[in-house]
Amino acid sequence: MNEAAPPAAKAAHPLSGVVHLVRPVGPRARDLASLRTAIAELPDRSLFYHCVHQRLRHPSGDEPPPDDLAAWAATVLQDREAAERLAFAAQTRNGGASELRAALLEVLDALVSRSRHDVEVPDEAALVLLSAESVPIATGREPSSGADLLEDLANSHVEVWFYHLVEQPWFDSGRTPLLEWLRASGEERLAALLAEFADGHLALLAARERVLRRWRMSTLPRRLADAGRSPDVSRREAGRDAVTRLVRRVRRASGPGS
Repeated sequence: MNEAAPPAAKAAHPLSGVVHLVRPVGPRARDLASLRTAIAELPDRSLFYHCVHQRLRHPSGDEPPPDDLAAWAATVLQDREAAERLAFAAQTRNGGASELRAALLEVLDALVSRSRHDVEVPDEAALVLLSAESVPIATGREPSSGADLLEDLANSHVEVWFYHLVEQPWFDSGRTPLLEWLRASGEERLAALLAEFADGHLALLAARERVLRRWRMSTLPRRLADAGRSPDVSRREAGRDAVTRLVRRVRRASGPGS
């Protein structure tokens, strides 16, 4: 009688970081009209750099940083309306290059048609348009479960989060391979939680902390129940481990020489 074959091991999902090679593209924009002309022809990776990548360049704070186009309109052109309308387009219609380009052109067409938005700045104040080529870098982390994934993400730099949860879906029509892997593994709740990281309403570090905090809170009842079933020796050892980890985190936060 043949023995039943053992169940297949769940495939791991490797995690990658990313670096971006930045280079200039095309002419500079000196007013809204030339910006409109440039937006119509810019490569997708240039739109990504100016309207998505700034979140990775400035990951700290309570709110996400403004996109480059809105920031230029506000600080250089001193055009508050243009800045607000460009920022709104980048925040609400930024699911990919096609959607974003159409939204920006719609805003700029309306603004350029009104003569009070025809301010032109000297060349030294022009907006230098850039593009970013992505170079994924393997981290060596290959989680095979939701719990492993959260542990690995908690110990990964924010660019790992950005690459998997922001950049990949932006270039792949909303597809997020990491979340698809989680759902295929029966981790719907964790997939939904991680999807919130990319919603754009928080700076990246704040978004990461919120996800980790909510996951810890959601698993607290189970962890307490598991601890209640553990013998006293195991609970004491778990307590010592928790204190040790806390001390290490405090020392890292304090920095050398503190």
